Formats: sequence, structure tokens, C-alpha cells
Amino acid sequence: MGEKIPLQLQPNWFRAYNVSYFSYADRLMVDIDISYSKKRFDEDGFVILRHFIDSEQVKEICRRAEIILATRTEYSDRYTNITKGLEKVDDYFEDLMRRGPQVAILTELLGTPPVPITSSFFTKNKTSEEVNPHSDAIYGGVIWVAIDPTNRENGCLHFIKGSHLKEEEFSYLRPHEPNDLSSHPDVVEAIMEPGDIVFFRPTTVHWSGPNHSGLPRRGFNCFYTGDPRNADQEKELWKHLA
Repeated sequence: MGEKIPLQLQPNWFRAYNVSYFSYADRLMVDIDISYSKKRFDEDGFVILRHFIDSEQVKEICRRAEIILATRTEYSDRYTNITKGLEKVDDYFEDLMRRGPQVAILTELLGTPPVPITSSFFTKNKTSEEVNPHSDAIYGGVIWVAIDPTNRENGCLHFIKGSHLKEEEFSYLRPHEPNDLSSHPDVVEAIMEPGDIVFFRPTTVHWSGPNHSGLPRRGFNCFYTGDPRNADQEKELWKHLA
């Protein structure tokens, strides 16, 4: 997964989704076979695309997010490492969430234009902080961009391949309740480098372990619903999800 695959989408395909902040969109050179990616998304519930965001844009996302974090006063009792609603503070994130190049890819993967709900920044610094295996009872898509290298040592994302097709089997899972699925035969560690992006369905079982590295493990996330009719309801529900 994530290997180079034949080029199907040319750079000018992204220009329709370019906005003033995102000059990198015209420079983006990613080998994407959208049919292959959609097959993985449909069957596995997630797909990783390598080198999707260039290094300058990764730095800009991080810089702006950390400005917001510096003035943050409200924290979740359960997850202090997640800052939601970046788009409410900085229009840059509103534009990125609505018109970044990930929107075009997600449209193809979902088969419908995604409706943006919220954007978040993850700063996993504490060994004690982890999100246990769970799925979210919302239909749409999630994107997660690695700001730092992510691996097992620093608490990378994990997925259970195909679990979005077995919702009842995993319906007992809750993000705040420990359940060890590390030996599940379909578990995949999302080992990523800065600028890599993972697209996944909220209904795919996912989790992230503790950070033992002593270094930050940061990531940028956007959540989308796939049904405009349910956008308001799902926005309210997403406020309460980790």
C-alpha cells in the first residue's frame, strides 16, 4: 500500500481546486491511479497516498495550527491532544478544508462531493494519551495528513482492513475503552512520512497508540460527511467524537 502506481490524474486536474493560499496545487506531482485507490478505499476502508502535500505546505499547516494552539483555552477532559475547529479561527483552514486538493480525491472515493464538517490538529506528546480502537457511526470520509513521521513507537494510526463492511461485529468498541486488537489478522499500521495523507471511512475501525518516542507526533485532520442532507446533524455529533 502506498507504492508508486501509474499516473492517471495530471497536475492540471488539481487546478480547478486551487485557491490563493495553495500555490503548491499547480506543482503537485503525485502518481495516483484513482481506480486503484477507490478499490482500496471501498474494500479496505482506507487508502494512503504518499507525498501528497509538499513540505512547504506541511510547514504552513503546522505553523498556523500552532498559533491557534498557543492561544487555546478550552481542552477536552479526555483528549487534551486534539484541537478541533481550526476553520473557526483561521480562514486558511476553511479554504483548505473546502478547496484543498484532497477534496477532489475524496469526491472520487466517495462518489459524491464531500461536505466539510471540521478540521483538527493532533499533537500527541504524552505517553499516556492514546485513542482506543473504535469506529464512528457517521458516513462520509476523513483525511489525516502526517506533519511528523508516524510509526508504532510514536503512536501511528492503525486500521482494521474491511471493518467498515462489518459494523455490527465491531459495534461494541468505544474510543475511551481499552480493547487490544493489535493481533487482529487484518490490522495495518499506517506508517507515514510528512506530507503523506490517509483517506478513510469513519466506520473503519481505527486507533492510535501512545507516543513512546519523546518527540511530538503531529497530524492535520479534516472530517467530511458524504450526505449534504445530514451535514448539520453530523456536525453536532462530531463535536462529541474523538
